[in-house]
Amino acid sequence: MYKLSFGRLVALACLAATAGAAASAQQLDPTRVYRCPDNSYTNMLSVVREKNCKPVDNANISVLSPANGASARRAGSAARHASAPGRIQPGTQSERDAEARQLLQGELQAQQSRLAQQMQEYNNGNPPRLGNERNYQKYLDRVQAMKQQIELTQANIDSLQRELQHYSH
Repeated sequence: MYKLSFGRLVALACLAATAGAAASAQQLDPTRVYRCPDNSYTNMLSVVREKNCKPVDNANISVLSPANGASARRAGSAARHASAPGRIQPGTQSERDAEARQLLQGELQAQQSRLAQQMQEYNNGNPPRLGNERNYQKYLDRVQAMKQQIELTQANIDSLQRELQHYSH
């Protein structure tokens, strides 16, 4: 099952799902999708009039594969076999781990320098007031936002350190 947004893609998907040999003789509305009382979707105007279908706006539609279970099972089985990963060579895996560790360490250093800058600006909860903070509540709100950003950065650092521990084995 694939989740699609509206637009041309959905109209084409609905066309493919509901159109048969008679679809070429039917008049289509390529810009809209209609929901019928039997919970089917179409863009064929004759079906819309016949079943009293209503237009659907700003929603997501799930388009299912064909009703023929055998072909759907074969397609799913082929996809699973085609994408089944083989064994990864130990050297390849160690290279991937080293690259991941390097990326994590770089991100950890960036977050640590960001935290140091935030702590300096925070000044133990007493940052200098800005010119537009004549109202004391504006100042307090800014200090609170700074504190929350520091906590978020610290949580990011903790998370990165935990992730790095997985690669140090």
